[in-house]
Amino acid sequence: MANPPDVRGSKAFNPSRTSTALLGAVIIASMTGVSAHIVRGVIDRTLATAFVSSPSATQDLPIKISWGSQDTGLRVACFSAANTSPPRGDDPDWPRVTGVGFELPGAPSGFALLEPLDGEWELAEGIRAEIPGHDTVTLDVAILARANPAGHSRRGPHALLGLPPGQLPVRGSGTRFCVSGPFPDTVPDLTTPGQRVTASIEQIINGVVVAFHRVEPHGQSTDVGVWESPLRTIPMPE
Repeated sequence: MANPPDVRGSKAFNPSRTSTALLGAVIIASMTGVSAHIVRGVIDRTLATAFVSSPSATQDLPIKISWGSQDTGLRVACFSAANTSPPRGDDPDWPRVTGVGFELPGAPSGFALLEPLDGEWELAEGIRAEIPGHDTVTLDVAILARANPAGHSRRGPHALLGLPPGQLPVRGSGTRFCVSGPFPDTVPDLTTPGQRVTASIEQIINGVVVAFHRVEPHGQSTDVGVWESPLRTIPMPE
């Protein structure tokens, strides 16, 4: 899948740092059994953090779209994303989350953003995400803030887009996103190689990748974050 034209927010998934050396690994803490996902930056684990969760603490499943008894193969999935990064001391509006994407089994396409539809976010497919210390991965579906490479809106430097820092790490915090498309019915079981499990929304979130802008005061200072768990492999298994 090729990147759509003029998707400026896709650059948020290419981390750069002018004052911090790249750390080659994600330091992990187990989230097994916890019904939500703590995300940490691969460069700055404490300065770039997020919290991504399904609608409830149960095994929420993507909703099937059917015509009578005919399954269209399309599903609707909703999740919430919060930017739990601490506000920068020199500028409390930053860092901001400017993109949330997912690695999915196979190469599905045909997704559409259902919420929010305020013009501040757009959906893209086949985005290449550079994750320091790991192979580049493909995000089958990504929701991107309509920001330029510096993380600003085209309306000017004071019209900030994306999720602001300081949001709470609790279910439903931040912004709710709803997406329709060919979400898989099963995904690899991360605890048992070679096995598959029902693709609940939380299982889909296992493959989340989050983009951060202006993590530090110097330059664009971008970072990407992944689920903080020993079960998270990069790339995700097919």
